[in-house]
Amino acid sequence: MDFLEIHSLLLREPNLLLPLLDLSNINKNNSNFCQVKVLKNHQNLALTDSGKLIHVVKGQLLQQINNSKQNVNAIWVENDFIFHNVFQPNPYEYVAFGRVELAIYDASAVLQELSGQPFFPDLLIDTLKRQESQFYRYSLMLTKSVQERVLEITKLLSKRDEVGYRIPKMVNYLLLSKCCQISPHTAKKVMQELEQANKIIYKKGEPILIYDAEDSGL
Repeated sequence: MDFLEIHSLLLREPNLLLPLLDLSNINKNNSNFCQVKVLKNHQNLALTDSGKLIHVVKGQLLQQINNSKQNVNAIWVENDFIFHNVFQPNPYEYVAFGRVELAIYDASAVLQELSGQPFFPDLLIDTLKRQESQFYRYSLMLTKSVQERVLEITKLLSKRDEVGYRIPKMVNYLLLSKCCQISPHTAKKVMQELEQANKIIYKKGEPILIYDAEDSGL
């Protein structure tokens, strides 16, 4: 694959790793190299200790630290890739937010296959930077006020329309507490304050976080 082909892919694709996998010789129908999993809401992803490359095909996947508190420290969305137990031991587990479709590859097979591509080092660096940016985003969020954290996570997990962010039922106080690393009581208090300030309104019984100046680009 030459420079012009790579450049063409970059113009069309949000993540270069995806089209390169499609063009590779990896047989997605071979369960030794790739497994497709569909998770229901709140279902955990069970993985072995061997290195895996997780592709989020559809939906959103919560990454949480495997400890008693189970705090979420990253939220992966469509076309994101996650290196799990590839370069170092990974203390994370994954939980579906809504219905999630995943393609899980054997990481060693993928790396060996793609290592022959001339742009492989750049591809690897770009993918790892994307992964690190998730951790940085969460670290930055935790420096903000509690209300700012709740707003940021609510926007990320909600669907946009002409009025604002339609908040799904799955975004409850427990989920917000895990994602924002606050108590469920604090999450409830912040949501009530947003309602009292008319930042969250209800239409046909559905909560909507209305756009602010930043969302509107003002």
